[in-house]
Amino acid sequence: MFALLVLVFGGALEELLPKFVGVGFPVLLMSALFVAPRRRAVPAVLFAIAAGGCEDALSALPFAASVCFFSVAALVARTPRASFIAMGCAYPLFEAWLWLWRGAEDVGVFSRMAVAVPVGLVTAPLTAAALLWLERRAAIDE
Repeated sequence: MFALLVLVFGGALEELLPKFVGVGFPVLLMSALFVAPRRRAVPAVLFAIAAGGCEDALSALPFAASVCFFSVAALVARTPRASFIAMGCAYPLFEAWLWLWRGAEDVGVFSRMAVAVPVGLVTAPLTAAALLWLERRAAIDE
């Protein structure tokens, strides 16, 4: 139930928060990367698949475009000491991945990646802090 609420509110935040040069705040991606090292492999990957499906639905992306990236990123984030690196590098790489699916847009891929770095670096700790606080309030691991 907690994962479902995170997906619903994360998707809502992604849609409602402002976008800069077409780059929004990656709440669902950061949620998947936060959950990955904190849960066993199967629930973590299932959450990443669900988060990727929500991202595909919200962004009108082709089938499984985000699901593939979110799943691989979650598996990388499960390796020891890679979760912080994955959270910092994932969003610019995701923007490059999306460029492969969307093709030419008004803004180039390098401009989107340049904006994605600070946006991702702001979103990662805020999402992690919010989810950590919510997990404690919901008594998930107790």
